This record gives sequence, C-alpha cells and structure tokens, in this order.
Amino acid sequence: MNAEFKELKFGTSGLRDTVENMTDMECFINARGFIAYLKDAGEFKKGDTVALGGDRRPSTYKIKRAVAAAIFDMGGIVDDQGQVPSPALANYAMCNNMASIMVTGSHIPADRNGIKFTKRSGEILKSDEPGILENIRKERIKVYSIAEGFSIFDKKGAFKATFEPRFNELLKAECHTGESSELYIDRYRSTFGNEFFPEGTKIFLYQHSAVGRDIVKEIFESLGAEVFAPDIEIENVPLRSDEFVPVDTESVSDKTLGIFKRVLAENDLDIGITLDGDSDRPLLVYREYEEGRPVDNVKYITGDILGLLAILGLEKLNIKVDAVCVPVSANDSIIRICKDKGIELSQTRIGSPFVIAAMNDSIESHPGEWNVFAWESNGGFLTGTDLKIGGKTLKALPTRDAVLPLLIVMHLIVKSRKSVSELIKTLPSRFTHADREKAFPMEIGKAIISYLTPKDLNDREELEKIKKRIREVFLNEDGFGRPKELNYTDGIRILFDNGEISHLRPSGNAPEFRNYAVAGSQDRAREIVRIGIEKVIPKLAEIAKIATVASERTPKQSL
Repeated sequence: MNAEFKELKFGTSGLRDTVENMTDMECFINARGFIAYLKDAGEFKKGDTVALGGDRRPSTYKIKRAVAAAIFDMGGIVDDQGQVPSPALANYAMCNNMASIMVTGSHIPADRNGIKFTKRSGEILKSDEPGILENIRKERIKVYSIAEGFSIFDKKGAFKATFEPRFNELLKAECHTGESSELYIDRYRSTFGNEFFPEGTKIFLYQHSAVGRDIVKEIFESLGAEVFAPDIEIENVPLRSDEFVPVDTESVSDKTLGIFKRVLAENDLDIGITLDGDSDRPLLVYREYEEGRPVDNVKYITGDILGLLAILGLEKLNIKVDAVCVPVSANDSIIRICKDKGIELSQTRIGSPFVIAAMNDSIESHPGEWNVFAWESNGGFLTGTDLKIGGKTLKALPTRDAVLPLLIVMHLIVKSRKSVSELIKTLPSRFTHADREKAFPMEIGKAIISYLTPKDLNDREELEKIKKRIREVFLNEDGFGRPKELNYTDGIRILFDNGEISHLRPSGNAPEFRNYAVAGSQDRAREIVRIGIEKVIPKLAEIAKIATVASERTPKQSL
C-alpha cells in the first residue's frame, strides 16, 4: 500500500499532533509500535490486558478506536475505562500490573489531540523513546507493505467501512466511566477520611469540560468539603460544558479568571479550583484580601508555587520531605526553601519524563525510607514513594496528578486560618508567569536557541559574545539588567544581575515558542513575558533567520 502520511512525534510527554494528522492508520501504527516495544521488554505477551482511556475531546473516541484495534491486533485484551483522568487511568493500570494508553491533548485546543503511554511501572521515560520509535518504524513498514485490497485502511488512512463495526465493539459507550474512577476516588477517601476538611470548608469547582470534573467533586465532598459546582452560564459561558474547553493551568486566560472572579464574589467564596482537559494539571484561584477584607480581584497560584505549598502542607501532616525534583523553569523560591530545610533538590529539563527519571535516580541513591516528590510548573504533582499518613498508606503515583496538591494545599489554607494572600506572603517574594507565541515555526524556535548558545559552554570569550547578543534584545529601557548567568538545561534561562529571569524555550512537539519569567512582583513577571512575546522573540526570530541563512551559505563560519 503506497502511503504518505505525516508521522507523529514525541513531545515532552507523549505523541501529539493535529486531529487531521492523527489518522486511523497513524494512531494504529504508533499503538502497535508501543505494544511491540513492551513485548521486547518482557512487559507484554499475547492475552495481556491494556487499559485504555481518554478525555472529552470530540476526536478522542475515534482515536481510541484505532488504538483499541492495535491492542487487539497484537493479541491483547482492551480494558476500556472510557472518560477518566490521566492519573486515574495510570493508577488503575499500575495497581493491576498492566500497561495503559491515554488519548488526550491535555490543555491544548480541540483541533489537536495526543496519545500518552504508560508501562506497568508508570510513564514512559525518554530512555524508552528510541526503542518505541524503532518499533513504530518496523510496524509502519509492515502496514505500508500490505496491498491496498487487503489493507484495513483506505487511501486517506481511515478504516474501511467494512472494518469499523468490528473495531467499535472493542470499546464501550463514548461517555462511559470505568472502575478506575472509583479506585482513584478511594485512593484519597480511604487515606484522608471524611473529616479531612473541617466543617464549613467551601470551594467553587469550575467544571467546564474537564474529564475529572465529577470525580474531583466527589473526592472533595467525601473528605468533608462543600463543593459549589453550578450548571449555569456566566456571560454565555457554560460552567459545565458539553463542548471541549481548553484550559491551560500554566498560562491562565483573562476569560478563565473572569469566571472565577464573578462566581467567587457573587457567592461569597474565597477559593475556586479547576483542572485541564485530562485532569492531571490543577488550578487554584483565590480572592485577594487586604487588611482582612476581600478586594475586587482574583489571582491564581502558579503550579510551581502550588507544588511548593503542597510539600509544606505534607510536612504539616508529619510527612518528611527528603527530596524534590522540579523542572528548571520552576520558581527559584523552591531552591531557597529546599536549601533552608535541607531537602535534596534536582532541577531537570521540562516534562514529566525528566522529573520522573530524577525521582528514580534519587530513590536508587538512597535505599531505605526516602520520600521523593516532584512537580511541574503546570502544577502536576508526582509522588515517587509510598507515604504513611495517619496510619494509612498513600501509594506512590509517579505521574502528573491534580488532586493531591489541591487537597493538601486546601487543607493547609484551612488549617492555617489565613487567607491565601497572607499564606503567599510567607514565601519569598518571587513570582512567575508564562505564556507562548502561537503558530511559531519550530525550526525558527530552534534557530533562536542555537543563535544564543555557545559551541563551548566553558569558553568565556564565547559566552561574553552570547551575553552581548542578549543585551541587544533585552534592553535597559525595558527594565532589564545585564545577563549574569545562562542555563541551557532546557532552552535558555537568563538570570539578569537585578535578579530577574527570562526563560526562552521552543516547544518540542507543537508550533509554539514558550516564554517564562521570574521577578520580584507578579506585574513585573507578566511584563517580562509580554515584552518577550511582543518585542524580544520577534527580533530574535528575524536575527536567527538571517544567521541561519548565512550559516548555510558558509558552513564553516561561526555564528
């Protein structure tokens, strides 16, 4: 069969692309490649079960069908858990010693989707990717070599109509929710108990289209909280939506904050929560207080600070925190607090596979009782080891989880008897913000980083040339100091001599260019990101284009 289709690529965590490119054939090939890799690793044999789940995107059910067909074709049994959060599916699979596949595009718009794989032990790591890709390559050759008349796919890569009913039977109803959801609920209900939250604890839950909206509501209510989750519209925006709503917990839109602001004020509530599409990233929004009184404004706790508060909350529950792993993009107040508390800290590249690898290294280096935690700047919280809480055991869940940090931080807030504003003020005055330049060519993003990267990090003269290039785009008139330190762990993270940070990073699997900032105030962090997107990145893109052309013409010439 002659076929020319765009191949899916791995990003920071899983495969992701436009729905148009995620054809039945492409999803089938990639799922087969993953299972073939498991077979090579001794983690799959004929007759084994693979758990399958997805989010509420309109394209998810169709992609799940292609994945289910691949599991069946490889001799596996499909355990369709339906619409469940990513951490609930991973938890279910690990508890039952099976692999799992989650179909989700996380927080990105509905015109894109993705596939996330977990082994019996948890998420795949970057070290797994070469083996998976090699097996995908082999499976692609097999599928492409089948004559068109014998193939289950048509020329456009879609299942032929004669095969669709057979593959539909592998799945349950589209809106089905499997037993993994109850196992996930019980994970927290049995550990913390129905009096975890004191009487009178109230929160607003913005449900939108999050796949975990009902599950999270049940968890909080089972622990004693009152959850306000109305099925109404605010300025023509439904608070519970049948259509997919992309909510990015790392770059929260004014529209999302506006919903929280109105609901919290009108219902005299102080705190609201929500999650992203596959419900592995949390968001906590709070009303601001001044002199003990609420003001007409709301703010959100960034994911990196939410994780920091979570470990402080765990300590209040008598959990010893031995080690922490966070991406290099996280708020640097984490470094200060970990140092003060004697907590081992690892900073990694951005993405859950990297922080999981760091957690595994930390655990292997410290045999015996050693509590390791990790989180990403989007708020997804990971536990590398089992935790003893009040005589109960909370099993390790080394994948992004939204529920645990929300529970622990809410509990910390309630028990401290402080407003969130007051609690935040007890932390070092370091604030982060992040946003992205959309529809940004990936090759230009890579060229920018190349332009700002010395060939030899130990060459002081070359580093000074790079700093000069940085000063030409990060201008004094925009409030930037002189570049002091450069960190190339993931993209380029620039520490200026006034203590501010600008971090530039191209997306690994989408046409986007990420821009992170750390500053002494939230307004300045936002301003750094705004200047980056409006002025710095466009200027660097133009310079990088010229430099790339010049390099191609004279390959031996140094940039």
